[in-house]
Amino acid sequence: MADVAKRVGVSRALVSLVFRNQPGAGEETRRRVLRAADELGYRPDSAARLLARGRSRTIGVVLTVHQT
Repeated sequence: MADVAKRVGVSRALVSLVFRNQPGAGEETRRRVLRAADELGYRPDSAARLLARGRSRTIGVVLTVHQT
């Protein structure tokens, strides 16, 4: 998102609003952000999104094996 924001000349927060389809950006800005994202080949990282929300959907398992 930082690369998209830099290319368009807006904040990362504004890019986030556009990607989440939230109010706060004008139509022209939305078009510019989405065009820049397409040109840069931006793809959302679902793992990063889950980690940012405090959820990884990953379960850790620890096993201890003793041989006698």
